[in-house]
Amino acid sequence: MSKILILAFLSLLALFAVNAAAQEKAMKRVETPEFSVEVSPMFETVRIFGGSIGLKREPETTFSPQISVFATDAEKGQSPEDWLTNVLKDSGPIVERKPVTFAGMTGEITKIKDRLKDYETGEENDWYRLRVLLVSSDGSSWYHGMAMASADDLLTIEADFTRLLNSISIKLGGDAAKKSRESDEANMDALIQQLRAKMEQESAGREERERAAKAAQVKAPVEDIETRFDKAIASAGLTGKRDVLRKIAVPTLSLTEISEAGAGQTGVSRVGGGPDLPEGIDWPRDDSGFYLNFLAQIDLAKLPAVYEDLPNDGLLSFFTGTDYTDWKVIHTQAGAKLVTRELPADAEDTTISAMRMVVWDSQKKRFVADGTSEDGLSVETDDKGRMTFKREGKPITVFASEYEISQSQQLLRFEPSLSVPYGLAGNNRPQAYIDAGLEDPSDFWQAVDKGFVVGDGPQHQMFGVTGIRNLASIQKLAADYAIKKGWADIAKAEDWFILIKLASGGEANFSFSDHGDYIFMVNRKDAATGDFSRVYAFVESG
Repeated sequence: MSKILILAFLSLLALFAVNAAAQEKAMKRVETPEFSVEVSPMFETVRIFGGSIGLKREPETTFSPQISVFATDAEKGQSPEDWLTNVLKDSGPIVERKPVTFAGMTGEITKIKDRLKDYETGEENDWYRLRVLLVSSDGSSWYHGMAMASADDLLTIEADFTRLLNSISIKLGGDAAKKSRESDEANMDALIQQLRAKMEQESAGREERERAAKAAQVKAPVEDIETRFDKAIASAGLTGKRDVLRKIAVPTLSLTEISEAGAGQTGVSRVGGGPDLPEGIDWPRDDSGFYLNFLAQIDLAKLPAVYEDLPNDGLLSFFTGTDYTDWKVIHTQAGAKLVTRELPADAEDTTISAMRMVVWDSQKKRFVADGTSEDGLSVETDDKGRMTFKREGKPITVFASEYEISQSQQLLRFEPSLSVPYGLAGNNRPQAYIDAGLEDPSDFWQAVDKGFVVGDGPQHQMFGVTGIRNLASIQKLAADYAIKKGWADIAKAEDWFILIKLASGGEANFSFSDHGDYIFMVNRKDAATGDFSRVYAFVESG
């Protein structure tokens, strides 16, 4: 061999020696109370959690190679081979499985080929999962190792995984290892509880800030109705038709949920919860004996504007029955001593159970008991056919519907507003739009609808025509209902108006039919005298 070749060979050996020494020096031993391993400098992120060690390469992405090692007690009544088979049964294709020995422990290693997708970038690659299960010399402990890498990194990670497993140094064995794991588990449980408490605290704080922001938004002052109307038609490019379009707009009162009602706030305007009723007045029930679902109550004395002839004061309370086929409005005179009727916490569950105990009798036109019992409930029927449900011999409240039950009592804010009929292009558009020369009124009514929104919740309303295509058509429905009931004195269609429209959603979380609106109508003749016993109601949705 020439002198030059010998010198080159010696230089190469020296380089290998330097690299090996540098690598050895860069290796670091990472420990848990039970074992330690040597970690390669290729893994910049090292996490020790309880009795486990996790390694990951930076930058941390979906496809970053990673390795983890941890120890567990040996599974009782199951061999390591069977346990590993059971763990891998729902994994991807196993491309290799073989016996191995690492650090004086025997076991098996498997290689699984899978696919991994980064859903943010859409990138998808082959993804390999290596899993090893080793059994300690006394059989009391199992050591688990897992490595994951893409095809590009597989050879490098596979080699380092083998090196790391050979570097395992057991510090504790037998009972000492078991006690260490028990301590680790207790510490992890405590840490998890702390993290959960912190997350709950942060979540509560975030929700409180959101509620405060929402309350501030809902309570923020709004511009006068004429300014809001002008801005609405300007956004629709219809300022030139301002005068004719203003005649179409109907005076309305918007009702917006602002905050949870506090204890002792009796007789206030709100939706949800239980009703405030005078002493001696029972919660109304239907012919079957079910309690009518309470929806809302309005303090008439606090209305900032009234666009129909209503009593100056008193409390209007709105109720509904099964499938929106029954309803009731109660007008309580001002000065009456009101008592809040609490909504039972289990109202929904109890009602669901009770509904399984009844059937509809088409001849009697009411529900009757079918003789069964659910959830420890019993039922008695009086001589008028009304059922009373009991639990342990005590009467309980069962509602006509399990759906219109709201445990959240939401105070209401009132704002004068305007509304216009719903309408689209075509021959079916309301006559008012035809007279105004609007071929397609959709931009107009949508702009007005948006321009008069208050806050960020459902937009309840009194009076007006928001969301109504043709007021005359629903006035006819009310008049037809009056004729059917024999109320000839209030059968004139044009005398009916929208008393209140309750929207779905919000904190009260009502959902009328397909997230629709529940509309109560009353005849002007009755409203003027404070008689709300002959109202008509229906749900508008879709």
